[in-house]
Amino acid sequence: MDLKKYKQLIENFFSLSILNALNVLLPLVTLPYILHVVGKANYGAYSYVYVVLQYVILFSTYGFNFSATKLISQNREDKHAVSRIYSAVIACKSIIAVVLSLVLLLFSRLVFKDEIGLLMFFYGLGMVVGDIFTPVWLFQGMEKMKYMTIVNASSKILFTILIFIVVRTRDDYSLLILLNSFGYLLAGLLSIVLVYKQFHIRLCRTTWGEILTQLKDGSAVFGSTFGMNLYRNANVIILKQFVPDDIVGVYSAAEKVIKGFQSLISPAAQALFPHLSHRFKGQSVKNNMRLLRRIAFPFTAVVVLVTIGVYIFAPIISDILCGSDFTATVPLIRIMTLVILFGEINYLVGIVGLINMDGQTLFFRSVIITGIFSVIFMLLSTSHWGAIAAAWAMSLSEMLLFVLCLWNLYQINKRA
Repeated sequence: MDLKKYKQLIENFFSLSILNALNVLLPLVTLPYILHVVGKANYGAYSYVYVVLQYVILFSTYGFNFSATKLISQNREDKHAVSRIYSAVIACKSIIAVVLSLVLLLFSRLVFKDEIGLLMFFYGLGMVVGDIFTPVWLFQGMEKMKYMTIVNASSKILFTILIFIVVRTRDDYSLLILLNSFGYLLAGLLSIVLVYKQFHIRLCRTTWGEILTQLKDGSAVFGSTFGMNLYRNANVIILKQFVPDDIVGVYSAAEKVIKGFQSLISPAAQALFPHLSHRFKGQSVKNNMRLLRRIAFPFTAVVVLVTIGVYIFAPIISDILCGSDFTATVPLIRIMTLVILFGEINYLVGIVGLINMDGQTLFFRSVIITGIFSVIFMLLSTSHWGAIAAAWAMSLSEMLLFVLCLWNLYQINKRA
């Protein structure tokens, strides 16, 4: 094998592996401390506001992490074109974030149950601003993930350090959002510097036509991303309407553990997205399918091993990451090991495969069906099963999406 041909891919994989290792290791340090200091109920209240802010970020991110990544990957040699894309996407994200934040403030009495929740939302607006100026899509499209690692690692390390300095009592849980904001703002500032210094790209005046073009290009992917978040993040919001904050806190802790282990595997798929976007261009569907199959088998084998390991050692993992007071996370973690298995395969076949083969609309439909299924399942079962219902909703949704994505790939291959 010609290693030079895959040098950039290998470098990106290791850069993302370092970042995702931090995503696993830092919670080893912070999560037990946070849960011990603030308690289950306060952690549940914090998790609710954090998810609301993540929805603001989700909407402002739109579909750019994939649509803009693909555009930049295909135009990376043209600095002028990249600058125009960069500026238009930043403008789009800013407009969406401002509008959605104002809407939430207008309906704050419905969204937040008390003044502390609203205060935490204000604290968290720095997360939204920082995310706007952290162009993950640019770094991915240029296949320079090491800069994404530098930016995000700096943010996470700052957040970790500040936790031990600032969070000392149960009432300090509201400050967790503020500390997140500091981390996001640092990431945004570093990104602006790196984009200018390393790529010689700066913000320039953009037009409404360019903004509308980006919105159009990202619309199908945004629908897919939103649908995925219906079952990946909405569980905490729905759960809070049926159960006390302490149960929300237990579920949130278990979900955080699962997402941490997912981040161990995701570097491979994340690095493959822009790489295959570049390689798929101009190739036949049959050739692209063969390449995707060659990658899928070893990737799936690794995911299966990680899934089995997490299931077997769930009690030990829970004790280390969540503490002895959170034994209720063990059955939730075991149910959601299916999220590790099918979630990562779905990224490979759905995003790396379907989107790179211009199957955005098919992926969008699949994800919307999955998201609707998850919400209905949660609404019908949460009052009876509580956090268990949320865990099964996540796992069953990923399994459904897997079936739909495979069917779509089969149909594309059949028509070719």
